[in-house]
Order: sequence, then C-alpha cells, then structure tokens
Amino acid sequence: MTLVYLGGAWLLGLVAASLAADAPWPLALLGPGLGIVAALSTRRWTPMGLGLAAGLLILGGMWRYEQARPPSESSGIAALNDGPPVRFRALVSDEPDERGRSARIRLSVREVWAGGAWEDTSGGVLMRRSLLPRYRYGDLLEVEGKLKTPPVLEDFDYRDYLARQGISALTDYPRVSLLESSQGNPLLEVVHGVRRRLGGALAASLSEPEASLAQGILLGRRSALGPSLTDDLNTTSLSHLIAISGYNVAVVAGLVIGSLAWLLGRRQAAVAALLAIAAYTILSGASPSVVRAAIMGGLFLLATLVGRPGSALTAIVLAAALMTAHHPLAVHDVSFQLSFAATVGFVYLSPAVQARTRQALAPLVGSPERLQVGIASATVENLAVTLSAMAATLPINALNFQRVSLVAPLANLLVLPAFPLMLLLSGLDAAAGAVWGPLGEIGAWAAWPLLAYLVAVARGLADLPLAALEVPGFGMAHAALLYAAIALLAWWVQPVRPGRVLMARVLALATAPTHRAAAPLRLVPTPYLAGGLALAAGLLWWAALTPSSDRLAVTVLDVGQGDAILIESPAGHRVLIDGGPSGRPVTEALGTEMPFWDKRLDLVVLTHPEEDHLNGLVTVLDRYDVGRILASPVESDSAAYDVWREAVEREGAPYDEAAPGDWFDLGRGARLEVLGPSPNLIEGEDVSLNDSSVVLRLTWGEVSFLLPGDLESAGEDALLDQGGELRSTVLKVAHHGGADATGDAFLAAVRPAVAVISVGEDNWFGHPSPQVLERLASTLVLRTDLNGRVRLSTDGQRLWVEVERRRTTAR
Repeated sequence: MTLVYLGGAWLLGLVAASLAADAPWPLALLGPGLGIVAALSTRRWTPMGLGLAAGLLILGGMWRYEQARPPSESSGIAALNDGPPVRFRALVSDEPDERGRSARIRLSVREVWAGGAWEDTSGGVLMRRSLLPRYRYGDLLEVEGKLKTPPVLEDFDYRDYLARQGISALTDYPRVSLLESSQGNPLLEVVHGVRRRLGGALAASLSEPEASLAQGILLGRRSALGPSLTDDLNTTSLSHLIAISGYNVAVVAGLVIGSLAWLLGRRQAAVAALLAIAAYTILSGASPSVVRAAIMGGLFLLATLVGRPGSALTAIVLAAALMTAHHPLAVHDVSFQLSFAATVGFVYLSPAVQARTRQALAPLVGSPERLQVGIASATVENLAVTLSAMAATLPINALNFQRVSLVAPLANLLVLPAFPLMLLLSGLDAAAGAVWGPLGEIGAWAAWPLLAYLVAVARGLADLPLAALEVPGFGMAHAALLYAAIALLAWWVQPVRPGRVLMARVLALATAPTHRAAAPLRLVPTPYLAGGLALAAGLLWWAALTPSSDRLAVTVLDVGQGDAILIESPAGHRVLIDGGPSGRPVTEALGTEMPFWDKRLDLVVLTHPEEDHLNGLVTVLDRYDVGRILASPVESDSAAYDVWREAVEREGAPYDEAAPGDWFDLGRGARLEVLGPSPNLIEGEDVSLNDSSVVLRLTWGEVSFLLPGDLESAGEDALLDQGGELRSTVLKVAHHGGADATGDAFLAAVRPAVAVISVGEDNWFGHPSPQVLERLASTLVLRTDLNGRVRLSTDGQRLWVEVERRRTTAR
C-alpha cells in the first residue's frame, strides 16, 4: 500500500492546486503531521518517513500543476492575436478533424514574418478551413490570416480548454500553401501512416456508418462518426466503446494471451500481451483513457510475470500519478476523469453488485450455482460491470453534459457481450484490407453484422421516449452530494450488509409472472430452440437486405446544404448525381440505401464544380467502384476542383463532358437524358458555375424527373429557348430553393406535381426563399431539412413518396 499512499499524495497536491485560486501550500503539512502522529502512537519511524515523503509529494504535485498552467500573459504567436493579418509558418501537429463542411487543423508555429524577415517563435494555433485540399500530420504550411483569441463562452471556458492543449490562437479560412511534407517526428509519421492505412481499409470494405464505427472502436477516431450516430451513442451511454478505455485494452490483452498461451506458455504470452498493449496504445492515438488503461494493464501483467498478485488500487493510483506527472492538466480532462471513475467503479462496486444480483435471482433459477457458469454468469457480470461503471461516472456526466442516460443499462447489456468479437473482427478486417483490398471485402462480411447490430441498438434505444434526462443546472455541489449517496449505496450493497433476503423476495415476487410465462420454452430442446431463432434471424436479414427491383427509385439524400441524388433503376443500374459538401454525409446516406457488400456505382455525375456538390464525390470515388463519370464542361480554378480531378485520375473510370442530346439507357425502358448546359450559354464569357449545371431528365413510362442542378435564371432561359420537353412529374428544385432560380416561366413549362428541395437546416443563405415557396404553392413540396431523406419510386404509372421525417412549416 506504500505506492498507494505516495501516489495519492501526489494526486492530492494536483487536485488541490487545480481547485484553489491560490496554491494551498499548508496542505503539504498534512502528510508529515499524520506521519508524526502515527510514529508517536506506534513508536516506529517508518510512518514518519512515509508521512514526510507524502508531504513532499503533495508539494511536488502543487508545484508541477503551477508550472504546467498556461501563462497569463500572451506570448509567442498569441501576442499577435486580434490584430492585422499575420503570416507564419507552422507544422500540422495532428491529423485534421473533419466536421461537416470544414476541417479543424492543429498547428505548431515555427516562424512568423516580421520586419521583412522570418523570426523564430512558438505557440499552438487551431485553424479552420475548407475540407479540400487535405493536409496530414507533418505538413509544413505557410499561413496568412487574422489570429483571434479563443472566446470564453457563457457556459464553457473554451479559451482555458484550448490552452490546456497548448493552443492559444484561432484562425478561420486563412490563405494556406504547402511548403514541405514529412517534417514531423519520424515515429509519429509512421504511426499516423499506419492509422490512415487501417482506417482507409475499413472505409473501403465497409459501408457507413459501420466503417466509421469500426474506426472509432479500433483506432479511437471519434471524429470519424457522424453527428447523428454520435448523439445516439451519447444518449444510450455507449460512447465509451469509441473512447478507447480499459475494456478495449483488456480485450486486446485477453485475446493475445488466449491465442498464445497454449503455444508459448502464459509467461511468454503475457510478454506478448505487454507488447500488444503498447502497440495498441500508440496506434489508437494515446488518449488519456487508453494510456491509463495501458498502464494499469501493464502493471497487472508485470505482476503476473514476477509472480506477485496485482493490486487494483495500486494500479489505479500509480497510473494516475504517472499520467499527471507527464501532463498535470489532464486532471481537467473529462475523458481522464470518466476513465478513472469507471475503473474504480467496476473494480470496487462490481463484485458486490454481482453478488447481490446472484442472490436476488437465485429463487428464479433454483440454485445460485447456475448463475456462476455459462451465459447466465456472463450476463450477470456484464450487468454488474455496466451498472457499477455507470454509477461511478454518473456525477461527472451530469456535471459536464447536463444529461443522464436512462437506457444505458439495457444498451450496455445488449452490446457488451458482442464487443470483444466486434473489436477482433474489425481489427482483422482492417489488417486484411491494408494488405490487399479484396481480403478486406471478405473480412467485412464477418465484421459488418456486429457493427450494424451496435448501430441498431444505439438508434433504436435513443429514439425511445425519455431515453435521456436533461439535468440543467447540475453543479459541483450536486456532484459531491451524489457521490456521497453513491458511496453510501456502495457500502450498503456489500454482501455483509443487511437487506439481502428482503431484496431477493421482492425481486422474486416482481419477476414471478415472467418466470411462469417463460416456463413453456423450457420444454423445447435447446438445439431446436436455437435453430428456430437462427432461422428467424436469417429470414429477417434476408428480407432486410434483399432490394426490390420492380421500381425505379430516385432518392434525394439528406446531406445538409448541398445536393446528392441516388437513382436505382429497375434493371439494377445505380447513378449518383453530386455528392454534397463533405464525404461523411453522402457515404452514410449511401450506406443506408445500398447493401454493404455492393460498392458499385454505374455512373457518377458532377453537375457543376462547386464545393456543396463536389466535395463529397471525392470521398465517393475513393470508396466506391465507379463505372463512368459525367461532368459539366465548365471547369473551376479552386483547390477543391484540383483535388476532384486528381481523384478522377486515380479512379480511372471513363470521363465525359455533358452535352445536350446525350442519354443513358438504365434498362427496361428507363432513360436518363442530358438537357443542359446549353452550348450557347457556356460559350459566353460571364457564365456562372451554377448556370453551367448539367441538367438531367429521367423518364420511365408516364413518370418523369427533372434534375437541374443549381441552374439559375439565365440557365433556365437558355433551357426554355432550346425548346425541348421539360414537363416532369417531379422537380428537384434548383439551387436549394434560392430566389434566383425556379422562375414562373420555367415552372409553367415543367408543371411538377411534386417538388423536392435539397437544403441544409438553419442554413445561413436563407434557403429556400419565401418567393420560391410562394411560386410552388400549388405543388407538394418536400424538403430535406424538414423531411430528411426523400425517396420517390415509380412503376412507370404511379408514384410513391417516402420521407424520413414528417415535418411541415408555414409557407
């Protein structure tokens, strides 16, 4: 216990310094005082020495925290905040974090242009810029733009949060040029390269959101997940599976030891597990939770190697002391706090909860021994671990997120038993795909069902009423009181505490109806019962994954402020028109519409080279097998367009420029015809990118769809002058419902029965405009910001409309 006392003293000094406005130096007398009292009472000098050492460690913790605090005065690059534009050179210090239509990139500044020369400086800058072109760790950039001081928000000190990560300035959409690549730490270059390769293999073999989920589980890449799934995981308290923690590390160690112990022996397998834990820690990004878990796991394995039993308390305290010695400000990190609280919870609460649960359920099974083997034992253990970790982290979650999950026990009970296999199969799929793409596609068949199961559980439970309870105003005092109540509960649930018999009787009485209702199932032989359940599950999977092929379907995908339309013909052809503003929304939408094993797109169309149509297609070309590419003949001088052309070259598919009169046979009479852009219009000098949009008309039988891209008034006039057939059953409204499109003359020629507007929720453009909505007053209007994905299907005679959400708004 000596290490526990000394490590606890260090942590006490750190925490005291972090909570006090001024360093509480008198606290350092606590250790020596207790040591002197103990020495006088026992007449031994050892407690005094231990007390003096504890006092020094308390002082050391306080001093270390004070040294690590960000300086109060601006220095380095931060001294130029909130002034005129600054020109500086900086290294990309981490992999960019892509969110929506922008990327956040951490920069470590090296030089600044001042007085006509480059001067050495330092500091961290968080840069926000467009998604394309992409930069990587180790890129040396020259940046020119305004720097600003991070704000202090009403309910969150963003400035302090960034300062603890070494960032003292922000810059939004500056001018950027790449000077050199591979200028970072060589070892980190290799680590980031391996992470990118494994993540790319998962993205290539799996559909979304399962691909991003696998990257989160295996590599700790939480930013890969979309906001919708992230919110569902938070609501159901399953996000800890993505924030790599002790459970993930324990699974890795268990898999290595279990696989090698029979071949090498347990001691040698433990050494291999130590190496595996170290590699996994580095590969997953070395977050506070995984570092803590790696230290703890390593201590347990080292104790095994030297023949001494591992002490959970020693491992926890020593891991915390080592981490905070390296990075004292980690005590403020919520992930650090949650990780340690969860560990303490399942180490100290879980055994008592398991014992209590077995005692309570014993009357239902007839003998307590039945709950200690097989599936029953695993279920009880998972439930106990989940409840214990939840209880220990409840005050921290409530304090930081002002929300408490009510479905967390059920969600974790359903998911945790499958998680080790999920992690293993995701790792095997990533490794196989990194070696050879087709191997990854084979591995995806094993990994995808479990990942899809986790997604289904998270989404299903998150949609339940009262899945989470909002607790606004929950403060530090409330957290302290709640921890006191949890401590009292932990004391009470110990097996030696009274109330055991009463709890068992109450639970037995409450569950007696369920016990009797399940009695007939015990008459069915287990193999027949398992076989019947497997057959039913197989039929459900077959029904869910077998697409209908008797209709033509046009799906306007919900990709935010942008366009992406998927056409699926009765003959099985697939056409994707535009890709939206970023890769994540369009790949998630395609993952929902298409089977995970089928990455085929027969035709990809870029209507015009603007980022809200183009950016997502770059990711699509990287992840899908594209048969042909059609694009507007008008090019752009943007960096995003250059990246698009590079992606086209890598894909190697035939590339055509759209011209009126071109058409594509989609089978069984379905026809996709190119109506624009008008040659007369694009030959002019002042043609806009919007008016150069590829205009398509899809027909099958008596039903037709007009898809005009972002065509504006000049493009509509040119289309009307051509004199072709424009009348269509469905109109995809041009330019997201902007006022400069969808004019009266154009609508008179189209006369749509249904109009669909692809538009982002609460966008800053004010789309769709009130004028356009007024012009569409006599038409059924559907919008992706209100209705989500809009799917229109037809048999050539009738039209079916399916929306993801049913919401309306006043015109």
